[in-house]
Amino acid sequence: MTAFVAQPSPRNPRLARVPLAFIVVAMLMYAIDGAIVHSARFNERPELLSEAASIDLTLGVALAYYLLVVRRGLAAMRTVLPVFLVSMVAARYTLPADHRGAVAYLRYLAVPFEVAVLALIVVGVRGTRRRLAAAGLELDVPERIRAVLGGSAMQSRVVEVVATEASLFYYAFAAWWRRPFVPSGARAFSYHKRNSLIAILYTLCMASAVETAAVHFLLRAVAPRVALAALAVSAFGTVWILGFARAVQLRPILVSADTLHVRSGVQWALDVPRAAIEHIEFGRVRAPTKGTPGYLRATLGQPNVLVTLREPTRANGPYGITRQVQQLGLVIDDLAAFRAAMDEATT
Repeated sequence: MTAFVAQPSPRNPRLARVPLAFIVVAMLMYAIDGAIVHSARFNERPELLSEAASIDLTLGVALAYYLLVVRRGLAAMRTVLPVFLVSMVAARYTLPADHRGAVAYLRYLAVPFEVAVLALIVVGVRGTRRRLAAAGLELDVPERIRAVLGGSAMQSRVVEVVATEASLFYYAFAAWWRRPFVPSGARAFSYHKRNSLIAILYTLCMASAVETAAVHFLLRAVAPRVALAALAVSAFGTVWILGFARAVQLRPILVSADTLHVRSGVQWALDVPRAAIEHIEFGRVRAPTKGTPGYLRATLGQPNVLVTLREPTRANGPYGITRQVQQLGLVIDDLAAFRAAMDEATT
């Protein structure tokens, strides 16, 4: 049988730390520019000095990171974007409130960086699939994205945020002709028909799209800038719901010979070895109330399967959220087939 359990990628010890030289250079740039913009001389040429400081604290810091970290082979090129975005936030807090206009314009430079990062992720994911296939491994798209990003110098929480967002965009725009991910030797079980989850999500998506258009035209006449901001936020929310719905359809719960692979779209992921399961209840189960410590309702709706583990196990959620769980509540559409599959796995 083909193995498909995601294994944590080994970390290069050189990638685990940022060189002291970059930290010192960045701190000096913020200290010097911060002192200049809050000095008496700043009032003599505020426009010129604020623009110069904005460039130093954003593009300058990103350039220093590239020269001192990326160019030396201590991090991947795609890590420049998070550094640039963080430096923009720090620059806004460093500059006086009335002189942050240049930073606002510089944020648009992040767009080509983001496009380049997404392109690198796509190329990396495709290359990872070929390498995994050659090694006899099968991973779904979110796990492959994490495998691609796992070798960078980005912190784990940043990796999880980027992986979650990239996965949502993939499912929203590029997964309409895909079939559910079912590796060799595994049986798939959906969890969105019994509770009408997909119908609810698509209804929310359509309502969000209509509301986005209505609010945009309403605000555009009185507050054009607010209208654009509201349009961007609402559009992102619509894409998020759409991507989540497609992920629910394409990431079923899997049962292999020795493992229960719990998936809930891009919401929760947990691989439970059969030997780690103490007992399973089927049908009208008495599940703990939501929010009970150690209990996770992995799929939406009233559970018809309650899995009790021998000891707490970590479940991975979106954006780097984790929970220690010992009981799992699942909604399985084909309960009889799922029970039969778990009984076969036991024998």
